[in-house]
Amino acid sequence: MVKINEKKRLINGMLLVSVCFIFYMTMFPNRYLGIGIEEGGHNFIPFLMIKEMFVERSFFTFVVNNIGNIALFMPLGFFLPMAIPKFRHVILTTVAGCCLSAVIESIQWFMKYRWSDVDDIILNTIGALAGFGIYKAVLKAKGHISISL
Repeated sequence: MVKINEKKRLINGMLLVSVCFIFYMTMFPNRYLGIGIEEGGHNFIPFLMIKEMFVERSFFTFVVNNIGNIALFMPLGFFLPMAIPKFRHVILTTVAGCCLSAVIESIQWFMKYRWSDVDDIILNTIGALAGFGIYKAVLKAKGHISISL
């Protein structure tokens, strides 16, 4: 059985890893995924790029951009309320995900090979919300099953 302090360190570590991974994926180019290798731009019209990816680009591009943005923030929504009790409310965790995403998009505004896109903020916020939903589902299931590390 893992002691409480060890569990807390593990959860804090997973939160840190998820935030570092978010910054890695949003600040550095990834040739395999086609991220950050072409000159970027800015989009302030909600759902414009989501629609464009669906209609004008390949299915792979649509999945990487849209599903990827959601999946990228799900660990944050899951581990944040576990690590910091203040964030055990859906609104706070969702707002934290939205704010982190807005900071990232603001930084990307100044990066030549990145897109600063309001759709990314929307998708990242959905990801944080989905992660929180999984956190709540695990809490509920924990009463029905035994989970030990």
